[in-house]
Amino acid sequence: MKPLLQRLPNSKDSSFVYERYVSPYFETPWHYHEEYEIVLCDGGFGKKVVGNHTSEYQENDLMLLGSNLPHWFRADDIHYSIDSNPKPASIVLQFRLDSFGELFFELTEFASIKKVLEKARFGLAFYGKTRDILNERIRKNLEKSALEKFLGLFEILRIMADADEIKTLSDIGMEGISSKDSERMSIVFDQIIQNFKEDISIEKIADEVNLSKAAFCRYFKARTQKTFVEYLIGVRLNHACKLLRETDKSVIEICYESGYKNLSNFNRQFRIHFNISPKQYRKLK
Repeated sequence: MKPLLQRLPNSKDSSFVYERYVSPYFETPWHYHEEYEIVLCDGGFGKKVVGNHTSEYQENDLMLLGSNLPHWFRADDIHYSIDSNPKPASIVLQFRLDSFGELFFELTEFASIKKVLEKARFGLAFYGKTRDILNERIRKNLEKSALEKFLGLFEILRIMADADEIKTLSDIGMEGISSKDSERMSIVFDQIIQNFKEDISIEKIADEVNLSKAAFCRYFKARTQKTFVEYLIGVRLNHACKLLRETDKSVIEICYESGYKNLSNFNRQFRIHFNISPKQYRKLK
């Protein structure tokens, strides 16, 4: 993988992108682009990396990603089967602030939209009824004319600007990455996502990106504002939360399937991060 700055083509009759894409694996490299991006996961499931945040994505998830915010989506391994169904798909809206005129978003009428776009530098996820309303509008607009899509985009942004059912994804606003950075971080994230259920050797990953262990630890902390171990714990606990919400597996089964070797350590880490036990979390969900 060698993710770089992505230049997005616009169609001849539109100043922005509004398309549905179907991919065998819904795998996009670690990349960034100048355009803001609204992405609706329209099929499949897997993991996403937004800034320094890693978590699951599933069908109907909806996000607003800021300009130059690095991100990456990778479908779960089941989608690599020839018979995988449904195929991973997404509906993507992409636009630049100057797509509609240099000072367009400086108009007083767009103050609330400008504010939510500023927050999008951290990546925003929508949930609940707000997400359902937005997803319905986004899907309906797909078959409409370019002008109707244009008008629909601003209605979508207005709903986002007024939303309470919204959460921030990344702890930091990451803007732009060099080709060397993006290549290295792609390798690192791929190793984490593929192997978080097992023991992960920092030395091995450091070697994969041609750094010493000490240099790699400094590099990773500088890029994500988290130590490698802190980041790995977050990935494991996020996976555990998914299993607690979506399966009837026992807590000890989930403990082992999330990369932990003993239940006491799993319970301790879970309580540190969420202030409740796994059993209490399951009851709340």
